[in-house]
Amino acid sequence: MTETKVKYTEEEILEIFKEQHRLCSPLDPEADPWAEITANMSVREWRWANDLLGWKKLSEFLNQEFRVQISQEEWQNVLEPAGTRKLIEICRLLSNYAEKDTYEPKTLFGKPCLKAGVFLTIKKNLKDKGVNVSELRPSSSLTAYMNKYFSPVLEEITLTGTKLIDKIETRRKKRGFWNAINIFDLDRYETLTGEIKTFRDLTEKIIEEKIKTGHNNGYK
Repeated sequence: MTETKVKYTEEEILEIFKEQHRLCSPLDPEADPWAEITANMSVREWRWANDLLGWKKLSEFLNQEFRVQISQEEWQNVLEPAGTRKLIEICRLLSNYAEKDTYEPKTLFGKPCLKAGVFLTIKKNLKDKGVNVSELRPSSSLTAYMNKYFSPVLEEITLTGTKLIDKIETRRKKRGFWNAINIFDLDRYETLTGEIKTFRDLTEKIIEEKIKTGHNNGYK
């Protein structure tokens, strides 16, 4: 499989932040799901809207998420002072470094297969972010992996730059009074991702959206 890399634009980074807020803020009681994510909002407003960490931890997280190695000095220049720095400055910095995946087909049985190329790229990216992918198959449940590795899986979904999931919800798996109040049981809830139930569904949706937006590299 050949992977071609191109850099994100400022506008694409902003759309990723908007999509992450749309999907995640309703799940976090400390976030503001009604906030409007705009290029000219302050860094402080953006952090409050998403319930984000202070600038040092946030810079480490953004480096990991976008697979970049931006220095803390560069990050501090765009993240602080949070009341006057703008979100567009973060987008601009990331656009100078961050590369997006443009999926190439993998040859299977002598024929190019774009689905295989997309799936294997996702699998590689998740592995690079510390996810155990030894059992990951196209038929694997997306919910199961989001329950265990929510952040890296969500990153891969949103870093495509497309809207793949209509809504993310959580549902309590275990019934009864004790299970309702036992906050130490991290397995009480499951993540619901609508019609995108497996990595095969996710792969097909990525291809569908890329074709729609004209970024399918000529493969159908």
